Amino acid sequence: EDQAETFKTMDESFAELAQLLQFRDKEQERAEKAKARKMGTLNADDVEMDAWDKEMKEYLFERKVKATDRTKTPEEIAKEEADRLHKLETRRLARMAGDFEEDDLSDISDDEGGRKRKRSKKEQSKKKRDHSNPEELSDSEDEKEESEDRREVRFTADGLVYLDKDGNVVGKVGEEKDEENDAISEEESDGSDGDESGSEEEDSAAGHDLGDSVDEASAANSDEDGSDEESGAKPVELTKGMKVQGNYRAKEQYGGKENWYNGEITAVRKDCNGNTVYDVTYEDGDFEDGMIQSNVRALPKSQEEMEAEMAKETEVSLAKKKKLKAKIRAKETIPFVFEVPTTLDSLHNVIATHASTGADASLIIQRIHTTNSVRLNHKNKERMQNFYDVLLRRFIAVGDAIFESGNGGPDLERYEQLNSITKTLYAMSQDSPECAGAVWSRRLGIFQKAFAKRLRDVEVVQLGDACEGEFTAWPSTGMLLLMRALPHIFPSTDKRHAVVTPALVLLGQILAQTPIYSQYDVVMGLFCSGLMIEYTKDAKRLPPEATAFLAGVLRLFADDVAAALSRSPLPSLGSTSKGSTLLNLRKELSNLINEDDLGLNNIRLSLEKDDIQSEANSLATISFALHLVQQAINAFGKTEEGSEREIFSEVMKAMLCIDGSRKDLTLPLSVKNAIAETARVASSTCASGEERRPLQRRKAASAKDLAIKTLAPRMEDPSRYSMSKDKGKTQLQAEHDRHRREYKREHKAAMRELRLDSAFIESERRKAKDAADGKAKEKRHKNFAWLEQEQATMNQQVRMGGGLLSGGGVGAAKRKAKSGKLGIKKGGKLR
Repeated sequence: EDQAETFKTMDESFAELAQLLQFRDKEQERAEKAKARKMGTLNADDVEMDAWDKEMKEYLFERKVKATDRTKTPEEIAKEEADRLHKLETRRLARMAGDFEEDDLSDISDDEGGRKRKRSKKEQSKKKRDHSNPEELSDSEDEKEESEDRREVRFTADGLVYLDKDGNVVGKVGEEKDEENDAISEEESDGSDGDESGSEEEDSAAGHDLGDSVDEASAANSDEDGSDEESGAKPVELTKGMKVQGNYRAKEQYGGKENWYNGEITAVRKDCNGNTVYDVTYEDGDFEDGMIQSNVRALPKSQEEMEAEMAKETEVSLAKKKKLKAKIRAKETIPFVFEVPTTLDSLHNVIATHASTGADASLIIQRIHTTNSVRLNHKNKERMQNFYDVLLRRFIAVGDAIFESGNGGPDLERYEQLNSITKTLYAMSQDSPECAGAVWSRRLGIFQKAFAKRLRDVEVVQLGDACEGEFTAWPSTGMLLLMRALPHIFPSTDKRHAVVTPALVLLGQILAQTPIYSQYDVVMGLFCSGLMIEYTKDAKRLPPEATAFLAGVLRLFADDVAAALSRSPLPSLGSTSKGSTLLNLRKELSNLINEDDLGLNNIRLSLEKDDIQSEANSLATISFALHLVQQAINAFGKTEEGSEREIFSEVMKAMLCIDGSRKDLTLPLSVKNAIAETARVASSTCASGEERRPLQRRKAASAKDLAIKTLAPRMEDPSRYSMSKDKGKTQLQAEHDRHRREYKREHKAAMRELRLDSAFIESERRKAKDAADGKAKEKRHKNFAWLEQEQATMNQQVRMGGGLLSGGGVGAAKRKAKSGKLGIKKGGKLR
């Protein structure tokens, strides 16, 4: 009561105090703050809080993602892909053997059996309702097919028949199934059994719900029964509890009239003659015993039951078609798992057996690598190393075929084959770089030896045109295309590389030493020059052989070819014989003056034999040479030493030889524009009026190199430290904000230390308490153990008998001790 009185007094006093308080008007404050924000007169604290609120609200709109699994290793990815292919191969072999036990045929569509699936009656009616609107647009062919399929099923004296929209009979139900089953049995190569649908069709033909009264249909049913007997259909076995139709009191009917009513068999028995008779109870409650079999027949199936059976038969037929289609497809499908071919002939045999197009050949190579990767098993290392060399030789063979026959059309797609082989070579190089480097080094050694032998054969064999099948010292197209794929497999920017550096040296040797006789040689040389520029442009290493060859090719189009070639920087071009067709390139180029509408942008240098022998090859040659010159100037020009003039001096001299002064050898307009563009690029990059210092082997040390490296730590002055949010503030305000932030940091640090100390003290207190409680518990358990041992001793003495103790207690012993017959010593031992 005193407490209640006290609270009541306090409430009354608070009411008096509340009248003196002045609460803030929050709506007015919000309006004032919004006005100040609009005018830009907010103080620093409000601005900082607004920025913080804005940042917090932005976090609400950030995309929330769930944690995913870790990134899989290359070994795990390779294993998953290999397992997938092995699973597909197992399914393919099972389908070929006709084993569909665990196959759901999910990759085989329903309409792949060769003909369209028949629509059920419900689907037809639904389709009809969907297109009931005459203004709705639809495909005319589909409408025509649907109108043909819209046939009505009716029960007649001849059984179930199809009626068209005019009411004419177009066929019986089940005939088309027999035709389809016959077609399937003819298509099956293994002689599989046909559908056993004769009895089911006869049963479905009798399926129509006639109702309770069937007088009107008795004649039709009798005809149908007669037809069943004539056709030899197997009668339906009648059992107890089966729904049937009974001929009510057939013996009592006048004139053999039949009255069939629905009922149920209640009993099946034998009469005295051994014939089977039936007891039938009708739906109206009446019953009849001892009915013979001719007066009892199975109840016709309802329309729903017939449709269900038809759907089931259709499903079984579709399943058989799908299995047949799956079996045929499995035989035609390329295997998913292959053994590793270790020779080129074995690889060609596999491709010839299973591939029909270039895409199939590429797919086979990819599957060989996927199912036998070194990442799956280190024991595959030796076989895959041999397969790597086989792929290199396959690449060269496809490249040589491109020179002879071109791309090969959409069936072969030889360029796509090279792209696919390049991707496989890159993946195998990532799997085992050591094996890939060893195979490439051995292959480059073979290339160098073959090139040296061709140079020696030049002294004894007459040079000719490779397009005509004659001897040439230049490498084959396939070998150069393989060198084109090399920088896509290994890095070309390394200072020294075990594969790229020897390949670059070999390309330089080919350009510098190979004699030139025909247009094929010029095209191969331009391709090698482009490869060298591609190898070295990222690393900024100058290929002098490439620039010298480009200068020599430009001299082939000079006004005076013989004089220009005599000053060529390459001896191979300078010694071009007078009978060579290269001396007529300028004349062939001038003959294309009327075909200059395409321009140089549509001209491409081709490696195919037919294009090299064409008249437009001269235009492609000079356009590609000028393009490479521009690429080289952009890649290697503007050096720090200003040595561009010396680097491209021969190229500039060669371009000056093509002045176009001869009227009988007029240049096409597109060529003139390309030469002018190349000269413009060269003048803006290589021309310089200033004298250049001589090239130095080593640069002078800079101030940064001469400076002594200091190891003293860099210290920051906290008083001079400023944050980006302090920009635009006065020095006093910035210092105030900095002190406030420092106070917050120190306060958080102190609270953190206090929490850690509290947690440590609490843990030590609990450890001490647990130790004290453990000692007490151990002592208590020891006492309990001693008491249990003493009680066990007494119980043992009781079991021994002899009148010593009984009952497990000491009462008897005390009574005997009083009588003087038994004494107890100190310590509880008996005497």
